[in-house]
Amino acid sequence: MTDTPPQSVPNIPSGYAGMTVVVADLASSVAYHRQWLPLLGFRRIGSDMDRTLFMRRYDHLMLRQAEDGRPPTGSLTIAFSAASHAEVDAVYQRLVALGAETVSPPAEQAYFAPGYYACGVRTPDGLRFDIVYRWPDLPDIAGVERVRLPGADGVTLGGYLFKPEAGQPPHPALILLHGFGRNAWTERHLAELATASGYKVLALALRGWLGSDGDSDQGLHQPDDVVAAIDWLRRLPSVDPGRIGLIGASMGGQVALLAAARRPAIRCVAALFPPTDLEHWYVANPHMQPYLDDLTDTAGLRERSPIYHVHDIDVPVLLLHGDADENVPLDQSLRMTETLRDAGKEAELLIVSGASHFFSVRENAIARQRLFAFLREHLGRRQGRTA
Repeated sequence: MTDTPPQSVPNIPSGYAGMTVVVADLASSVAYHRQWLPLLGFRRIGSDMDRTLFMRRYDHLMLRQAEDGRPPTGSLTIAFSAASHAEVDAVYQRLVALGAETVSPPAEQAYFAPGYYACGVRTPDGLRFDIVYRWPDLPDIAGVERVRLPGADGVTLGGYLFKPEAGQPPHPALILLHGFGRNAWTERHLAELATASGYKVLALALRGWLGSDGDSDQGLHQPDDVVAAIDWLRRLPSVDPGRIGLIGASMGGQVALLAAARRPAIRCVAALFPPTDLEHWYVANPHMQPYLDDLTDTAGLRERSPIYHVHDIDVPVLLLHGDADENVPLDQSLRMTETLRDAGKEAELLIVSGASHFFSVRENAIARQRLFAFLREHLGRRQGRTA
């Protein structure tokens, strides 16, 4: 399977707007714009010493610190929306033919919010342009059904339903939850491995991300959507409703643990490098502080933290985490495992040596070996159809 997604038949209008501005004093500029951008639904998504990103779904404003305190000529970058991959390529070729300098050639962009195909150029007069195509919806995957299902409070969720390649129905089933800055399409490789082992798999797009409605909320209402997806999956005739598990990575792992605390009809949950205590995460990762500051208050951080909901988790938990993760430190899984065990829960932690946030091919092989053994242990015994 190629890593370039196929074109899908659009059923949602494409839209994108973006701007990058170089400013003389980043701190004062951020303080100023924080006073009005939230009125339009923008909030800080990422920040470091020389840049801050404000986003509202697919629209963004990037503020960058000028190196010498004075914005250079051409310090404004404007993004133009294109209608297709082909249009991005055609505009890029024309601009290069007209003497534009290539800043970034046409390529899939998967940072902050996935689903972009874009290029960047600087024209002879110093202007900086990005030409961007945003996927209008989850792209098609050959042989896989793209589905729509109801979430919580009227939100419609999207995703992919992968058919098992082994075994007889009713099949055990998995729901895969992606991380921040990813989408259901990025979970296809794990889904294909699971189907080869006889699992029916729903790769779900979390609310606020490509394929689903609503606004991303870092685990506030997203767990309720997952519970709704579990109910939807259990009603499929080919699924054994007594053998369903959740798997999530990063933010998806956090959401999976929070969903498990709602006590849905599942048998187990696995979370890869999840943030489990957002208050501690706030302190441990300064880059997350602007995002979390604009997201909620302390009470909201606790509400979104699985570590405060361990008493409501009644299924076996597997945590997988790298000991070199600087984004979500290993301590997030160490403390979650200890808290679960102290509460009398069944919990296991696999520490992957040398792994950072997201695993290499070798590290994935180690993690997936234990993951699929865990799934066999808890989803291998058929219990029969329940109400």
